[in-house]
Amino acid sequence: MEARRGLIFTVKRELCKLRNLGTFAVMVTLFPLLSLLFMAALFSRGVPNDLPVAVVDNDGTVLSRQAARMIDAGQFVRLAASAQSVDEARQMMLQGRVDAVVVLPDDMERSVMRGERVTVPVFINGANLLVGSLIEKDISTTLQTFSTGIEIQKLEAKGLSPDAALAASMPVTFNKHILFNPYTSYAYYIMPGFMSMMLFFFAVLSVVFSIGLELKRGTARMWLSGADWSMGKALAGKMLPYTIWFWLLSFLMMYLMYVRLDMPMNGSATVMIIGNLLLVVAYQWMGVLIVSLTRGLRLGLSIAAGYSVLAFSFSGLTFPFIGMDGWIAFLGRALFPFTHYMDIFVDQSMRGAPVYCSLGNIAMLCLFIIAGMASVPLLERLCTDPRQWGRS
Repeated sequence: MEARRGLIFTVKRELCKLRNLGTFAVMVTLFPLLSLLFMAALFSRGVPNDLPVAVVDNDGTVLSRQAARMIDAGQFVRLAASAQSVDEARQMMLQGRVDAVVVLPDDMERSVMRGERVTVPVFINGANLLVGSLIEKDISTTLQTFSTGIEIQKLEAKGLSPDAALAASMPVTFNKHILFNPYTSYAYYIMPGFMSMMLFFFAVLSVVFSIGLELKRGTARMWLSGADWSMGKALAGKMLPYTIWFWLLSFLMMYLMYVRLDMPMNGSATVMIIGNLLLVVAYQWMGVLIVSLTRGLRLGLSIAAGYSVLAFSFSGLTFPFIGMDGWIAFLGRALFPFTHYMDIFVDQSMRGAPVYCSLGNIAMLCLFIIAGMASVPLLERLCTDPRQWGRS
């Protein structure tokens, strides 16, 4: 009962402080909520569509106009403009009006009818890798389909049946099976990363701010005494309201992803829920470690923010580990809980892997929690040493 009284007192004290600090309350409650809703709205379409493309039709024949219509009917692109020259199309690209230019050459129809090879130049803006790769894929597929269709018509004109003409024009076919993300949706893997990043970003900042404020205002001894001089109970009471809140937000995150946006859950939802909780708690303890080492509010918040942002770059989500130097990949797994959480997400949500495949990453999240707990003695000395108080 005594132990419970100290914990309850600390929780009530933290809630009272949260109520009196209006800006901090908004940062902890409203900002994460709005961030999740914003991310859901931002990636609701899943894949960029209607990417603008310009066509320079130097041939002006029925065949070239058909090619332009097929490009316009592509999955990702739309024919935004018809330029009279390559220079005009180049200006459109420099002005940001189009992301690609397709040049249909002179005598295209005549060369095709003669059986000569025709080269169609395509200029693609590579500044945005995603946009560039989607346009390249779409236009390449369209022109290949267009070329195959012409070849089939020629063979049919020579007396071959449609099936025989198809087999002759495409003796080897490509039977493609895209696993785990069949729609090649950008949102399937990038949106969960951003959403979960918002959760742990505010989770670590809330802990650093809350503890750092106790040191800055010189109320650390009061905080500790209210928990019966137990640093464990003091930290548990301080972090528990935020743990519950951010874990509840993780359920909203899952609702937005799997219900509203119809993302796949091919594995264990229970493992994902546990992973969400461990991610929040792991970053909270990383916040305890950061504020214990920095011994100040301002520096602690700066390092916590930088540490949180770097987690996304080191996660292998946008640039795979296989392309990184070995020591960079090692740091990504050794320093950031987010990396292991994303492995859990990919295994369970996308691949539908057996539960045991995620046990190693769950264990790593627990190790981060233990690493944060190792800083408790240092934090206790800070809270009981008045010389450490009052730092900005």
